[in-house]
Amino acid sequence: MKSCRSRRLFCIVATCLCLGCGSRGDRPELGTVTGTVYMDDEPLPNVWVMFNPTGGGRTSLGRTDEEGEYELMYLEGAEGANLGSHQVVIMTYHEDEIEEMKLNNEPVKEIIPSKYNTKTTLNADVKEGSNTIDFKLEST
Repeated sequence: MKSCRSRRLFCIVATCLCLGCGSRGDRPELGTVTGTVYMDDEPLPNVWVMFNPTGGGRTSLGRTDEEGEYELMYLEGAEGANLGSHQVVIMTYHEDEIEEMKLNNEPVKEIIPSKYNTKTTLNADVKEGSNTIDFKLEST
């Protein structure tokens, strides 16, 4: 039992360390992306913002703070998103959180309308350099 736990811990640590490996040359060119998410003209705190490149590639992810502000991360220690067109998803819970809630028989209540997540109509274009992309959502 203790050996199994040790192996699991080793695998988790090794995976985390590997995520930071690789040269900068392995990454595509990124643009930094920051912004604010509003719902009915009020800043929307503690929601996930995901940029999915329409041409394929890694999704960039950020979470809003108490003022509704976010910054996208491409990888641990690498801010930004792929250059080009993205489909944007904004949701209350990340997929990992949803799975955990389901396992614990907790209700999963999405407060953001589906037109911004499961049936998103949001798009954004990331350019080289710094990008400020705000989202003004409506609850109805």
